[in-house]
Amino acid sequence: MTKKPLGKKHLVASFACGAVLFSGLSAAAADTSVSAMISKATFFAFGERQAAPAPTGSNGAKSPAALNYNGTTYVPVRAIGDMLDVPVYWDAANNAISTGSAKTIVKSADGTVHGSIDLMEEKGGVRVKVSLMDIPAGPHGIHVHQMPIKNNDFATALGHFNPTKHEHGHNNPQGAHVGDFTKNLTADKNGKAVQEFFLEGANLQPDSPMSIAGRSIIVHAGADDQKSDPAGDSGDRIAGGNVPK
Repeated sequence: MTKKPLGKKHLVASFACGAVLFSGLSAAAADTSVSAMISKATFFAFGERQAAPAPTGSNGAKSPAALNYNGTTYVPVRAIGDMLDVPVYWDAANNAISTGSAKTIVKSADGTVHGSIDLMEEKGGVRVKVSLMDIPAGPHGIHVHQMPIKNNDFATALGHFNPTKHEHGHNNPQGAHVGDFTKNLTADKNGKAVQEFFLEGANLQPDSPMSIAGRSIIVHAGADDQKSDPAGDSGDRIAGGNVPK
């Protein structure tokens, strides 16, 4: 019987698991931090893009950057992902890695986890797959907001992501925001919401003005009327999460 070959996402995920396990054991055994070496012009430390290393030596050669990772080997995971053309995302709030899609962990203000949202860049926009539980039954406005959530305080997300300077809502003649979803998120009587959306014009590229990476997604208490500026009269912010980058 022949075995099915591993795909790129499986290879990156396997490397990530092995790297995290190895680095954790190494740190525990040596009681010290783990350093990783990478020589690419663009590199990451603690999930954040960093500047290239400064020229060193008499000939002005650039030396590889030694990145102190405090027990995690996340930089090599990024490098492997680049080589295999599989995107790797870092969720700083939850110290989590996701490969292939940017997985957003959704929580309420008290820190209770209600599920996740997977975001995948496609031609023309970003595919959004929502899978939540234990939220109030009925329709809920859902939007991408300008800033990441800090300390579970949804007010820190600020307003909707709106780089094109439009008004809110897909039924608004002056709309819509890039962060406006085309329809409401609807939870069933058991509080479960599984739904798919497409954010046209958005992307997950780190340097793009249309990127939603590093921002946040907020779920509101009520329905979005798709026309009232600035938020569709959708009520309080009841849950949300930061989009990895």
